[in-house]
Amino acid sequence: MIGKSDSNKTENNAIFNTLQNNTATLHNQLWLPNGSGAAIWSNENGQANYFKPDHHTLSFYLDGGEKTHRLYNQAKPLYGAPDKLCLMPAEHQSQWRFSSRFKFLHLYFGHNHLQSTFEKAFDKEGRNIELMDQTFVDDSYLSNIIHHTLLPLNWHDRSDALAFTHIQQIVYVHLLKNHCNVQVNIPNITGGLSPIVAKRINEYIHDHLDSKITIEQLANIAELSEFHFSRMFHQSFGSPPHQYVLKLRTQLAAMLLKTTQHPLADIAIQCGFSSQPHFTLQFKAFFSITPAKYRQQQR
Repeated sequence: MIGKSDSNKTENNAIFNTLQNNTATLHNQLWLPNGSGAAIWSNENGQANYFKPDHHTLSFYLDGGEKTHRLYNQAKPLYGAPDKLCLMPAEHQSQWRFSSRFKFLHLYFGHNHLQSTFEKAFDKEGRNIELMDQTFVDDSYLSNIIHHTLLPLNWHDRSDALAFTHIQQIVYVHLLKNHCNVQVNIPNITGGLSPIVAKRINEYIHDHLDSKITIEQLANIAELSEFHFSRMFHQSFGSPPHQYVLKLRTQLAAMLLKTTQHPLADIAIQCGFSSQPHFTLQFKAFFSITPAKYRQQQR
């Protein structure tokens, strides 16, 4: 289901709207304040035509697709399959036909996001970068990121928003390095955050564990680009920002379970989890035991 606020964010997304008005079924979606987003769809028996969208779309097939093909001026059609990747740059045109059910992930992002990432990550002018138009290609790196990092996230839980933003930056950089018209290498940056900046970041995280924390907020405090901040944070703290925050949240929850009798739902909210089920899932992944059983063992 699409909420009212999500509808406002998608009204200018051409490909999302084409699918929504087509035979496609929307299973999940996530939209960030900057207009980028993700959606999981399934479709069958029909066709879809995309005409010069003003945004880029990464399409990744999750299931099926063997009877899905893009209409080309070629003798033999090229068909999809699970783990196949398509890149549809802004202003591209394409027609697709399909005759059996398939499921796919879409990532939507504007060219300004890509250009900004390029300039911050590679320290180069990004006005002339262009994404390649790709159809049913293999990319084991993105496949691994999507299956093992992006899909397991709870897209509607605020505690996972930090992880999604971090993954988004990783995807952008990979696309720029491997699916772009400009060949680039990431500058070699050594060293982490300065001690005073690391202390400031750590204090902010501890003070806001019950709130939504984003890479953008932390990078602004450090006065760094999001890309460089993430790399330097990892060097200073030994893990990516989202993993570090999750560790602190679960440790805080463990302390509250030991020292208070607050209901599990209240502890979940105090530690930045938007629901008790998601809190239980993350706590068990960290401690190999549910919060309820952990509390029992402390008595």
